[in-house]
Amino acid sequence: MPFTRAAAIQMLRWGANPDSSPYTHKQIAEWCDRFWCQYLDVDAEPEIESLLPTLTDVETQWDLYLANTYSIIELQTRDFEREQMPKEWFDDWLRRVA
Repeated sequence: MPFTRAAAIQMLRWGANPDSSPYTHKQIAEWCDRFWCQYLDVDAEPEIESLLPTLTDVETQWDLYLANTYSIIELQTRDFEREQMPKEWFDDWLRRVA
């Protein structure tokens, strides 16, 4: 997916509806992190700049969700491709960027 506002909103929609998403929550969180990293040292246009806090929150909450849900051993050995954060979180993120 390209790093655009429309793509970010689509990713959040897929996160809110994981059964119809081509991406897992893990992949969505990783994509959000890559998007955010594109603008670490760059001044983004306002429509992108306004997305960055939300994209950072998605990735951070993914990490926190896993850390608060699983033991260290599980974190080291489990595959989290099928793990899902609460869908309501994605609804909240969508409201922030809409």
